[in-house]
Amino acid sequence: MSVSLNEQMGAMTLVDQLRHREMAIQEHLDLPRRRIEVAERIRAYYQNNGIIFDDAVIDEGVRQFFSRRLQFEAPALSRPQRVLSRLFMGRAKLVNYTAAALVSLFMALFAHWQMETKVDAKAERLMADSQTLQDAIATQRLRLEQTKLRLKRQPNATVERLLAKAEPLLPSAAPAVNLNPADFADRDAFKAQLARAQITLSNTRQNLDSVRKRLNRIDHLYASLGQQQQLLARLLGMHLASPEHQEMADWIDKAGEQIASLRLEKADKTLKNVESYLNYASQPLTLALVDRPGTQSGVERCYEPSGCSKGSSRGKSWYLIVEALDSAGNPVYVPVTSVEDNQARWTKVFGVRVSRDEYRRVRQDKLDDGHISQRYIGEKAANSLELRFSQRTSANPDMILEW
Repeated sequence: MSVSLNEQMGAMTLVDQLRHREMAIQEHLDLPRRRIEVAERIRAYYQNNGIIFDDAVIDEGVRQFFSRRLQFEAPALSRPQRVLSRLFMGRAKLVNYTAAALVSLFMALFAHWQMETKVDAKAERLMADSQTLQDAIATQRLRLEQTKLRLKRQPNATVERLLAKAEPLLPSAAPAVNLNPADFADRDAFKAQLARAQITLSNTRQNLDSVRKRLNRIDHLYASLGQQQQLLARLLGMHLASPEHQEMADWIDKAGEQIASLRLEKADKTLKNVESYLNYASQPLTLALVDRPGTQSGVERCYEPSGCSKGSSRGKSWYLIVEALDSAGNPVYVPVTSVEDNQARWTKVFGVRVSRDEYRRVRQDKLDDGHISQRYIGEKAANSLELRFSQRTSANPDMILEW
C-alpha cells in the first residue's frame, strides 16, 4: 500500500511540532544543564572577542536570567481594571453588604409604610371622634336646657353657680375636621393639620367632660335634696320622742349643709344613716335571749385579773346575749354602743349586763333541758329608738359587742 506525499508531510509536520515541544520542555526542566551550557557559550564568546570577564559575574547573571524565565509577570492594570479586580476578589463580602443594604432599605420602607398607615388611621379616627363629639355636645346641650328649666322650678343658689360655670364651657358644635389626604399638597401639610385637629378635639373633649361633671353634680345635688326632704317629711310623720326627733332633725340639717357645700358623698352617708335609724324606729321589736345551738347565751367578764378566781365575784360582770326580733320573729339589726370601747355599730346580737343571780338563773334554766324557757328581756315600741328592758336587768344596762 503506497503512502501519499501529503500524508507523509502532514504527519512529519505534526511529529516535528511534538519533538520541538518536547525539546523545549526538556530545556526548561533540565535547568542546571542549560545554565551550564549558556554560561560556557558566553565565556567562549567573550574569549573569542577578547573581552575580560569574571566567572562569578557570568554565573550570577545566568542564574538570575533563568530564575525569572518561568515567572509570570502580570501586566499593569488600569484604574477601572484594578477596581473591578478588587470587587471580584471581594465578591463574597460585597454580596453580604449588598444583601444587608437591601434588607435595611426594605425595613426602612416597611417602617415608613407602617407610619403612614397609622397616620391615615389616626385621621379616620379623629374624623369619627369629631362626629361622636358632635352627638355628645347635643346631648349635654339638651341636659343643660333641662337643668335650666328645673332651676326655675326649684331655685337653688349652688345649682345656679354650677350652671354659670358649665354653660360657657359647652361648645356650640364640635370643630369641623377636614383630614382628607387628597386635599393637601403634601404629607407634611396633612400631618400638620392632623396635629392641630387632635389638639382642638382634645380641648373640646376636656371642656365637654367638665360640663358633664358639673351637670352630674347638679343631678346628684337635686337627688340628695329630694332624699333630704323625703326623710324630713317621714321624720315629722313618725312622732318620735323629743330628744330622738331632735337628734334626727340635726342629722338632716347637717346633710343640708353638706349638700350646700357640695360635699355630696358625705351628705349621702349622713342621709343613709338617718334612713337606717328611721327604718329601725318605725317597727316594734322584741328583745329576747339567744337560744340556738352553738350560740352562747351568756358570758362572764373579768376586769380585774387578780380577783378572777373560780367562785369569786370580785372584778367580774355578767352579760346575757340578746337579739332583737321583728313581728315575724326574724332577727334585725339594732344600733348598740359598747361600754368597753364606746364604739357604736349595727348588730343583730349583743350582750346586756345583768346581775350575778340573774345570770345563774338563766344558766341553770338552760342546763335543765338545753333551752331557755324565759327568753323575753325587753322591747322597742314602734316610732321609737329606745330599747326598754324588763326587770331582769336595769333600765339602762351596759352592753357589749364582742365576747
